[in-house]
Amino acid sequence: MSGLGQLSKGTAELLDHGCAVIVLSRGMELRLLTMSATLELLEEAGVEAHVEETVAAVDLYNRLAETTAVGGLFHSTC
Repeated sequence: MSGLGQLSKGTAELLDHGCAVIVLSRGMELRLLTMSATLELLEEAGVEAHVEETVAAVDLYNRLAETTAVGGLFHSTC
């Protein structure tokens, strides 16, 4: 779904697995958008969301994973 956004379906799957924090990437060149419905879903669920460039998102995910139930959706090609 390149360029159109990350689907709430993938985010919902992370929620089903008990993630308290979710990290979403915007791609290496910040081309990927995160749908407002995805962010709304996370807010309604009381889940902390971070939207970052892919390298920063991976770094943040790795740091959070040491202490937190974290999930991530990463886009690595653009």
